[in-house]
Amino acid sequence: MQVTVADNRVLSVEGLKEHVKSQGDLCVKGRAARDILYAPDRLKSPLKKLNGTWTETGWDDALSLIADNLQKLKARHGAGSLAVYHGQTYLKNNIAMFSMKRFLSLFGTPNLCSAASECFIPQLLNGIATFGGLAMPDIERSRCTIIWGANPFASGSLLGCNTRSMRILHTLKQQGVQFIVIDPRTPEVARLADIHLQPRPGTDGALALGMMRVMVDENLYDKAYVEQHTSGFDQLAHLLTQYDLKTVEQITGVLKSDIERAARLFAATKPASIMNGNGLEHHTNTVQTLRALSILLAITGNIDVPGGNTFLTPLFFNPGQPEGMPAPEGSPIGTEEHPLFVSMINQAQALVVMEKILEASDSPVKALIVAGGAPLPQLANSAQVKAALQKLDFIVVIDQFMTATAQYADIVLPAAFFLERDELSTMPLNLQNKAVEGGQCWPDWKIWWELGKRMGYAQFFPWKTFAEAADYLLQSAGYTYEELKKHPEGILQKETPGKFLEQGFYTFSGKIELYSQSLESNGYDPLPVYREPGESIAATPALAAEYPLTLTTGARVPMFLHSQHRTIESLRKLWPEPYLEIHPETARSCGIGDGELVVVESPRGSLSIKAKLTSGILPHVVHLPHGWVDADCNLLTDHKQRDPISGFPGLKSSLCRIKKAY
Repeated sequence: MQVTVADNRVLSVEGLKEHVKSQGDLCVKGRAARDILYAPDRLKSPLKKLNGTWTETGWDDALSLIADNLQKLKARHGAGSLAVYHGQTYLKNNIAMFSMKRFLSLFGTPNLCSAASECFIPQLLNGIATFGGLAMPDIERSRCTIIWGANPFASGSLLGCNTRSMRILHTLKQQGVQFIVIDPRTPEVARLADIHLQPRPGTDGALALGMMRVMVDENLYDKAYVEQHTSGFDQLAHLLTQYDLKTVEQITGVLKSDIERAARLFAATKPASIMNGNGLEHHTNTVQTLRALSILLAITGNIDVPGGNTFLTPLFFNPGQPEGMPAPEGSPIGTEEHPLFVSMINQAQALVVMEKILEASDSPVKALIVAGGAPLPQLANSAQVKAALQKLDFIVVIDQFMTATAQYADIVLPAAFFLERDELSTMPLNLQNKAVEGGQCWPDWKIWWELGKRMGYAQFFPWKTFAEAADYLLQSAGYTYEELKKHPEGILQKETPGKFLEQGFYTFSGKIELYSQSLESNGYDPLPVYREPGESIAATPALAAEYPLTLTTGARVPMFLHSQHRTIESLRKLWPEPYLEIHPETARSCGIGDGELVVVESPRGSLSIKAKLTSGILPHVVHLPHGWVDADCNLLTDHKQRDPISGFPGLKSSLCRIKKAY
């Protein structure tokens, strides 16, 4: 961004044309940055709750109260009694993440959890199990791209923000690139599609297996690539004999002829890539579904080649664990239930944390710090999350606004907006420069440093300035703070395609593992066997008789990021209220008209919301948006049935029923 400032006040925010990623494009949230910065309901000082009432206090008092409570809890219940939940805010804010992890390591708790319990980690688990790394679409050099369960017109992607994604994808379409869009809804990006497939939510794995069956039966796969660079093809071919197209059509609802058409187009057009999003993550079969997509790329010879799916260059920063200090004792919560998830990212599974708080007579977690995140209303089964928050002894929330989660806190700390703090971000590697002073709103890293000092950890937070901390973190990656200052356009790290084809993949076999030895060694299916969603018309027919509609939730929209920004007037006017998407045919069968208030019910709960009739969604499937506290879709979702590998819930494939509200 190019930010114009006078007298410590932001006057305007524009795109930075020189930036290696955005090239001057900003999304609607970026263009509204000034509105968010100066929002009248922003938190402006620390708050503490006294007899149920919020009272302003100073930083010294707030931090001393937190330190005192944490010391007492640790002495009474052990370090593991503290859990921390961080949100997407921390993912690219590396000094904040580093500082938080250092604090938790010193405190001794292994129970860090995050929004990653419902976002992205299945992609990583799939990539490690199949390739030994994460392969992302090289769309700008592809001749055919499948956009599967993603809407880059709303959410952006590795291409950049959504406006940049739109620009790039429209240009590629004009250049003759072919697109296959797979989504039970009709997102805006489907207008680009040469083929648009609409499978029943949660059946994408079966669809991918059906496409592979066509490629193998018709000898459309890349035999030379498969023989040289993959292992387990014979076992895969045997698995595919179970997925004849008539069976796949019955499972997915996608016509046999359309499956054949998509498979032939993708196999015949090279190079080709797959862009997939959250639409494939929020199911109880997510990791194996994503494995099927990766294998689809592999057997067509589109891994580690220009224009296919290629690998990112990882940056290795100095770890948060202080040198010479022992690692926290014990295992993160969720290790027993989802060991691969926990070992992959060294985090607790947040859904299991909430479950343990409620189910254990003596909860293993007594205190929670929430940093830049919102377990309520983001996590599945909001009723469970609320009950867990109410059971805790002590809660601290670090945020910019008084969120639904913050309402349950004992202390709320005001965080600096990104224009009020220095930070170090990645993808690309960038310094984020403070534009204006934040007053009593502190950068997250400063909050952790100062809290650490009050806990007796001052020697482990020795940096006097942000620049000193940035230099320490960057040292192992081979950069310096001063060097990054010379590159406001950012530094983009890219792996040269072909490296792994030549040198071998980071897997047991050194090849792309169609039959995954790492999954097999951990007790999971080594092949991408399709399993029905835990709750569906096929898996639970008795329940479906009572709740006959398939519920999918949480499609991205440009103006909001999860539960953020609902109070920002310039953004709220773009989408003033939430609504239920329902096909006209389904609405007629339920006696519901457009704009009418309806009640949506699941075995977990119910909510009231207006109905919007649209032919852009499958009949017998309905969609609810996420992030709205007054119409919280997670009142309906289930936390108990989860993907066995990742622990992800079926946020986009469960059952519900609707009726007119009276």
